[in-house]
Amino acid sequence: MNRVLALYQKEILSYFRSPIAYFVVSVFLLGTAYFFLYNVFLTGSATMDGTFANMGMLLVTVSPVITMRLFASEYSGGTMELLTTLPLRNWQIVIGKFLGAVTILLLMMFGTAINLIPLYLYGNPETTTILSGYIGFALLGMACLAVGQLFSAFTQNQIVAALITVPVLLAFWTIGHLQSFQSSTTLHAIFGYVSFSLHFGDFISGLVRSEAVAFYLVVCAIALTLNTSYLQWRR
Repeated sequence: MNRVLALYQKEILSYFRSPIAYFVVSVFLLGTAYFFLYNVFLTGSATMDGTFANMGMLLVTVSPVITMRLFASEYSGGTMELLTTLPLRNWQIVIGKFLGAVTILLLMMFGTAINLIPLYLYGNPETTTILSGYIGFALLGMACLAVGQLFSAFTQNQIVAALITVPVLLAFWTIGHLQSFQSSTTLHAIFGYVSFSLHFGDFISGLVRSEAVAFYLVVCAIALTLNTSYLQWRR
C-alpha cells in the first residue's frame, strides 16, 4: 500500500506541476457554472437536474485530457522503463495512477458545490436527489477515467490517447439513443444497459440502483484489469 501511495503522490505532483490540472478544473467549473446559471435563471428550473445532465456530458469530453498523460507521458519521457524496474507490481502502477486521476475528478466535483448555495438560499431542493446525482457523477467519472487510462497505455502520444478516448466515451454516452431504432428486444436491452447516459439519468432522478452502480464499477474493473494485463505483456 505504501508503494501505491508513493506513486499516487508522484501523480498528484505531476498534475499540478503542469497546466493540465488547472486547465481542466477551470474549464469544467466555468462550464458547469454557465449551465447552472442558464438552467436556474433563464429556464426557471430551481433544481440541479439539468446541471447534472450537462455536467455528465462535459465530463465525458474533459476526461480524456486528464488521462491522456498517465502512461503516454511515461513512454515519451523514457521513464516507463524506470517505473517498471521499481519494486512495484503492475496492478500497483495502474491503481496509483488511477487514484491520481480520481483525485482531480473529486476536486472538480466538490468545486461545483458552490452552485448549491443559491439553491438552498432561495429554493427548496431535494437533498437526497442532489446526493444521488453526485454519486452518479463520481461513478461515471471513474468509469471514464479508467477507460481513458487504458487507451493512454496503448500509445506514446498524449494527443493520440485523447483522440482515441473521446469517440469511445461519446459512443458509450450516446449508444442508448439507438434503442428507438431496434426492433430486437435483446439489442434494445443491451444498448440500454451499456449506455453511460441512461444509467446516469437514473442517478439524476434520485434513483441509486444497484444495477447502475454495478455497471460503472464493472467498467472500471474491466478497464483497469486490461490495463494491468497490457503492462504485463509489455514487460
